[in-house]
Amino acid sequence: MCICSADKTSVDCSRRGLTDLPAGLNTEVRSLNISNNEISTFPRTLSRFYTLVSLDISGNRLTELPGDALSNVTSLEVLNLSKNYFDSWLTLNPNDVLQQAVKLKLLDLSNNKFKTMGNLANQELLISSSLETLILDSCEIDSIHGRSPLSGLSNIKVLKLNNNPIVRIQNLISSTLKSLYLNNCDLTTIDHNELKYLPALLSLKMSHNYRLELSASAYNLFSESLKYLDISYCNVLQPNLQGFPNLKKVILNHNMVRSLRSHEFSNNTKLEYLDLSYNSIGSLKSDTFKGLSMLKYLDLSWNEIATVPEDTLLDMPSLTQLKLARNYLTRVGHLKSHSITLLDISSCEISTIGKDSLEGLQSLVDLDLSRNLLSYIPDSISSNTLKYLNLNYNRISYVNNFTFFMLPRLTGLAVVGNRFTTIWRRSYFASNPYLERLDLSDNMWRCDCNDDNMYDFYEFVTLEPNKKEESSNLVCNSPLSAIGHSWLEACYFIWNPTEVVQNAESLIWFIIIMVIGLSLCLILVNAIRRSMKRRLLAIQAERERQVEEARDRLRQLRMQTEQEALSNTPDPRDLIAPPSYDEALSMPKLNVSCHSLNETGTGKTRRKRGRRKTKSSGDLLEDTERNGDVRIVDDLELTETLNSETRQRTRRRRPTRYGSHEIADLEHSPGARRRPITEYAEDNNDSITMEVHAELVRPLRGHRRYSDDEPRESDF
Repeated sequence: MCICSADKTSVDCSRRGLTDLPAGLNTEVRSLNISNNEISTFPRTLSRFYTLVSLDISGNRLTELPGDALSNVTSLEVLNLSKNYFDSWLTLNPNDVLQQAVKLKLLDLSNNKFKTMGNLANQELLISSSLETLILDSCEIDSIHGRSPLSGLSNIKVLKLNNNPIVRIQNLISSTLKSLYLNNCDLTTIDHNELKYLPALLSLKMSHNYRLELSASAYNLFSESLKYLDISYCNVLQPNLQGFPNLKKVILNHNMVRSLRSHEFSNNTKLEYLDLSYNSIGSLKSDTFKGLSMLKYLDLSWNEIATVPEDTLLDMPSLTQLKLARNYLTRVGHLKSHSITLLDISSCEISTIGKDSLEGLQSLVDLDLSRNLLSYIPDSISSNTLKYLNLNYNRISYVNNFTFFMLPRLTGLAVVGNRFTTIWRRSYFASNPYLERLDLSDNMWRCDCNDDNMYDFYEFVTLEPNKKEESSNLVCNSPLSAIGHSWLEACYFIWNPTEVVQNAESLIWFIIIMVIGLSLCLILVNAIRRSMKRRLLAIQAERERQVEEARDRLRQLRMQTEQEALSNTPDPRDLIAPPSYDEALSMPKLNVSCHSLNETGTGKTRRKRGRRKTKSSGDLLEDTERNGDVRIVDDLELTETLNSETRQRTRRRRPTRYGSHEIADLEHSPGARRRPITEYAEDNNDSITMEVHAELVRPLRGHRRYSDDEPRESDF
């Protein structure tokens, strides 16, 4: 999606990965930006945008421009084709493509690879009657030769050839060209013929050509129309500006100029701005600047000038700003000028100032003497016009009532970073009614809070309505207890003694409130801790109760499961059907003792019983009486002789012994209730009634765990 303005006349489709114009654009678009896309062929549909004024198609993949590319785009004024892949002028169809854009004023072809600006086999380099600005920066152009590349541009005014490896400029012919940019090229020299075919040239910028030198001959390089010349960061040894009589501004900084000759600028009578800073100029002559009657700005800073002749400035009656910073001046001489308003002589190792040093500067308003070696200011230094005096970062340690006495119009005074220790007095500025600003920070003030003068000067400097300095900038450097504190912090209670008692009382109340507050905090913390502890104990008890309940539920579930399993267990007697009556009669007599069902014998009794193979009926009765067991014995005698089939059945069946408590459970088991008692009388149809009586018998036991009077379940 493109970005459109509210009225849809400006569309930005840059950085969208487009290969052609997007559909849906308004035909009344005036500004279209399709830069930084993937367009490799010039869009054919541009012809329908008849109101288009600005077209930016830079940063694409164009390699050629059709002859009818700009047909019907009659309102186009700005065309940007920079950062494409043009490598030859012929691929632009230079004789046809621009003639259709009758209003085109700016064409940007920078960052392409044209390599040269030469002949095109009977063709002009470009033809346009309306083009005013042609930009060819960073196009790898190394030479300009043959027919003039500007001959087809009848209205050209600006030509930019910056950042190209051009060594010489030749055959640049144009009667309309006003500005020529050749910055950061490889120029070495400029011959006198190279500018004569540019009669309308006003500005020539050739900075950062590190091997460029101006010809030593006075009139080798000549241009009557040139008014602005920039040849900074070059290799110029002498200004040689005599061939430019109409120059108004010259920038010659960062070169190798070592000296200035007499009448160096005598032919530059219209010069208004001259920058000769960052050179190696060692001295000035009294007539060096003779003839510069219109010069207003002169910058000679960062040179090696040791002295300035007194009458040098008189040859420049219009000079208002003179900068001599970073030179080797040791004293402020008796300079004379009727027009200088700003004088900068900072960082010049100046150690002395004469009393009458400023008397010759009759219009001086701003004097910068910062970063020098001044240790004092002479009394009664005089200037009726000086308003701003900068004495920052010197070594001044003392001033008195007469130091600024002769500076009646002084408005601002800066003494930051000096060595003042004694507090100044209000009376020092009794003759300076217009003083509005005092910069006193970064000094070594010795604070004596009991001195009335300190408080008086503090009010003079910091209080309204004539506040001259921020109170925070006034910092004590002594005594030891006040180091690093502002004047107000160090002397507040001394200057305001009525607040001491109030402050003491407020301090006591503050301490009381703090103690009460801390006590309340401790009580609150303890209450919170106790509450948390009780809560933790309650949570722990609740957890233990829940665990115990869970255990009870599990125990009950286990007991319920066991009871259900016991109640659902089938009666062992139901598993084996009893013998019929006839079978019982035919069964042989058992050779093994048949104990009663409610017998509960110990392991030892069983083992003894197991060793006896047979027992008589009398023995059986004795065992029954001794053990308290109840047996049901049929009146039939059991035969001792067993047939083989009966023996095998007897071996397979193991005698089952039941205790007295088990017999009770068996009697009430579902199997016992379901089993009919008349089972053995089915054949005879006779009812047999059987009564079983339990008798309490106390068996003979060696050791009893229970008392003799308490009956046990096994006794039944």
